Amino acid sequence: MSKPTSIVDQIGEILGESGRLAKRFDRFEFRPQQIAMAESVATALAEKRHCLVEAGTGVGKTVAYLVPSVLHAKTGKRVVVSTHTINLQGQLLNKDIPLVQSVLDDTPFKTVLIKGRGNYLCLNGLDHAAQSIVNENDPLFAQLREWARETETGDIAELEFSYPEWSEVCSNQDTCRRQECHYFNKCFYYRVRQEAATADIVLVNHSLFFSDLSVRMSEPRSGVLPKYDAVIFDEAHHLEDVASKTFGLEFSNFRVSNLLNRLRKHRDLNLPDSALKGLDSLNQELFQSLSFTPRQEFFLSEAMQGRMGAGIERAASELVTLLNGLNLRLSEVETGGNSEMEDRIDGYRRMCGRMRDELTDLFFRDHQNHVKWCDKPAGRRQVNCVLRLTPICMADVLKNALWGSVTTAVLTSATLANSGGFTYLRSRVGIGDAEEAVLGSPFDFQRQSLLYVPYDFQFPSEDPAYAEGVAERIKEILEHTGGRAFVLFTSYRMLNAVYDNLSGVLPYKLLKQGEKSNDKLLEEFRKGKGACLFGVHSFWEGVDVPGDALSCVIIDKLPFAVPDSPVTKARTEAITSAGGDWFREYAAPQAQIRLKQGFGRLIRSKTDTGIVCIMDSRLLKKFYGKEFLKYLPPCAKTIHLRDIETFMRESKESRDEQRV
Repeated sequence: MSKPTSIVDQIGEILGESGRLAKRFDRFEFRPQQIAMAESVATALAEKRHCLVEAGTGVGKTVAYLVPSVLHAKTGKRVVVSTHTINLQGQLLNKDIPLVQSVLDDTPFKTVLIKGRGNYLCLNGLDHAAQSIVNENDPLFAQLREWARETETGDIAELEFSYPEWSEVCSNQDTCRRQECHYFNKCFYYRVRQEAATADIVLVNHSLFFSDLSVRMSEPRSGVLPKYDAVIFDEAHHLEDVASKTFGLEFSNFRVSNLLNRLRKHRDLNLPDSALKGLDSLNQELFQSLSFTPRQEFFLSEAMQGRMGAGIERAASELVTLLNGLNLRLSEVETGGNSEMEDRIDGYRRMCGRMRDELTDLFFRDHQNHVKWCDKPAGRRQVNCVLRLTPICMADVLKNALWGSVTTAVLTSATLANSGGFTYLRSRVGIGDAEEAVLGSPFDFQRQSLLYVPYDFQFPSEDPAYAEGVAERIKEILEHTGGRAFVLFTSYRMLNAVYDNLSGVLPYKLLKQGEKSNDKLLEEFRKGKGACLFGVHSFWEGVDVPGDALSCVIIDKLPFAVPDSPVTKARTEAITSAGGDWFREYAAPQAQIRLKQGFGRLIRSKTDTGIVCIMDSRLLKKFYGKEFLKYLPPCAKTIHLRDIETFMRESKESRDEQRV
């Protein structure tokens, strides 16, 4: 009897030059990097080891990890695939998974996407809203009920309209009756969990994955996800941030306001409005006091100084007391034996208890290895301040809870390594022994791209007119490229300053992040000839614009984290206290990775050409600049504007010749 072919040996049969994928698609392009990545993942799965893989743009990393994951899953070992963005989940579901299924037609597999419960409609909540909260004749509510009768998933992503009271009708852990609910067998949330329990591949996002991990740490049998053997983290450079957020606390002024609004709408509660008004007033007093400082981010301890701090502490203490009082009032509400109403009230009481405990954690308890801080988020009208409790380092937590418990974890991204290795990643997330692979892109960056860095610029921190200088140089660059640019910034302040300088000056359509949704901005950018998009963080990665619409990426300066940001400061101080070098171990590697993300927006296919302009002479003049340049894609480099004109002209001539 012949020995079964290992999943490692099958990779070449599927992804090789003459493999199944090549035979199925006429335009197949063999990529050695893709097969190398797939073999690394397959080896890690077969040998029950962890694996770290950086795969450059164009490698086809999703197919490279899906193929061995499916082969592994078909041996009876479930695999979870976790992404950071919705866009990548959409690509996996609509493109990559069907592609792999078509190639592995003799190995059918089942994939289930599971989201956080707040994405799913609660049928019991819908009935409750109709009876006790909303006007059933409201046209939007009528539309929602009609959709509820038709939908098979109950997923808010299917809704073709925005329903403002979604929090009243979505699945909620506090008000869920679970098996006691008469809709349990029809429940959209529990149905998808049951589907996931029979799936080979379970698709989630990082936030849900770490929420599940957090629950399992305290209640091993209470996780959302079914038991799994391996996990693939795509976009793994986000793991520390997402894990820190999930294992920390967030508390905004909206939390209390939202609960009070829900209670006011509930026609059967008959709570005295004076009690709710007192809570509302105290909540607003607390958060308005906290948001008094002009800084966007600050340590909570800074706000707690002097007379203002004494007032904040008093307001926080009284808010805790009033939440306790509301909890007591809710326990005394006469329900007339209505079990559904009793469960709903119990849910509201759990919300009160959770808010009371979190405020106590934030103001009145010490937490080792955590930082307490506040921020005033831009663009969120209902939120004027957010209190946060954030772990300083996730390494020790994840070392045992994740890396020590899962058989195989694969961490991958186009931008995962720093200085050609994974020292930074390992130190931040605590992963130990693992296979490593740094795989370049199959694209010819030397031919397809040019990097321009202005040598004549002063350093950003030393030039009071830096924004004006950047704006003027951008104007000159765009004259050579005919617009068609992403102009990426490290802060809204710099974005606004440069945009204001160039608005009405350039002959191109200027699109500014924040004026419309990101999706609409991208749609307009792709359609607008010569359009220029001014963006910050969310446009540095996960945005794909192949072709002539994007021929230039401009980056205002090296993307170092703001040094006085509370989390950055706490983490750098922790490294220094342990005898480390915070710049080499934290600031520089983080900026390297972010810079590669921004650079990666330009070349998205083998036919793309264009220029990347990094308007920061520290790349050329500081000791760390050579290290940053060394690990960017291997493109041609210049300090002369005239070379941009030459490159763009020659690229156009080459494309014209190919068309002929």
